[in-house]
Amino acid sequence: MNLRKIRIQLTGMYALLAALAVGLLAWIAISIGGDRIVESAEREAENVVRELAIIGFDTSGADFSEDVEPFNTWRVNPVDEWDFNYGTTWFEPPLRTMAEEALGNNRPTFIEFEQDGPLLAYVEPVEAVPNEVVVTVIDLSPFVRDRQAFQRNVILAAVAAILSTTAAAWFVAGSALRPAREAMARQRDFIADAAHELRTPLAVIRASASHSLSKDRPAGEYQRALAEILTATERAGSGVGELLELARLDAGQAQPRKAPLRIDLLIEEVASSVRVDDADIVANVSEAIVVDADYALLRQVTENLTHNAASRAENVELAVMRMGDLVTLQISDDGPGFDEEILPHVFERFRRGDNRGSTGLGMAIAKSIVEAHGGSVSAANSSTGGAIVKLHLEASKDV
Repeated sequence: MNLRKIRIQLTGMYALLAALAVGLLAWIAISIGGDRIVESAEREAENVVRELAIIGFDTSGADFSEDVEPFNTWRVNPVDEWDFNYGTTWFEPPLRTMAEEALGNNRPTFIEFEQDGPLLAYVEPVEAVPNEVVVTVIDLSPFVRDRQAFQRNVILAAVAAILSTTAAAWFVAGSALRPAREAMARQRDFIADAAHELRTPLAVIRASASHSLSKDRPAGEYQRALAEILTATERAGSGVGELLELARLDAGQAQPRKAPLRIDLLIEEVASSVRVDDADIVANVSEAIVVDADYALLRQVTENLTHNAASRAENVELAVMRMGDLVTLQISDDGPGFDEEILPHVFERFRRGDNRGSTGLGMAIAKSIVEAHGGSVSAANSSTGGAIVKLHLEASKDV
């Protein structure tokens, strides 16, 4: 699986969706904003006519108030063929043609035309006088520049939004694929470590069998070869079993069936059932402590950790303590302890606490089982010598 290709595809898909959404919003903004700018020009033209109407459209050209500046405004009668300029004339529009169009429509009319630049004419019939209109002309150049600047700003903002969204999509896609990338890396490491772990016993089996079959040998040598093969086979079988156990845990097929469990009784059972030559295993119990746990899985973890400790030490102690809602099951020994370099990684797969381990999967299995119970594990070396492994679980709330 090419995760980089998937990331590029996801980013491209997000960028396309963002471009469609942002492009649609930009088009709506440009359309509405452009219309508003044109409407402001129309309102300006209308205001000139409204101000003229307030003073009564004085056709004699009498005084206007200071706030009324009817530049480029005419009163036109196309029937009698006359027109009157109210103020300074900047343009020479086709007044009679415009007047005839407005009178024909019998309503105010806006007319855009070109004359040394874009212009807007507003033509309004005079209600009190037949066949007469008022024409005012507005220079559209500043409004056109405003509209172009607005459109340019919207387009630049849209491009920036699309680029930002694409960058964010690249980051989000990377974050979303990180668990898959890590899972694939773990899978590659797992397969490589498993192959390496099984290669050793298989090599022993092959070497012993080849050596035994190379020529006739005494019965004792055959027995020794078969013993080596048996030991290597057991080691390979143990490794395969632990690999299958981890696979079941990873796949969620070994979910704990929780029920109230006397963990103090559990450590007594384990202490009395685990037998290792030259090792003394005791359970230190001071009170009844109950947790919600799967008996079989928690016993498996406790037995494995106890057996590992007993195979390296002369004395192993199991203890259980409660502090508030936290219950700690502790397994301590007087052995050599964990190698300091390995200690931070002791719960990782194929990491052995020392050079006397087997597959290096036992601690990883213990960690997976305890975490499936909602707990945690920790390991340390005692200041007086030996190793300490702790399982942290929540106390039962039903007790």
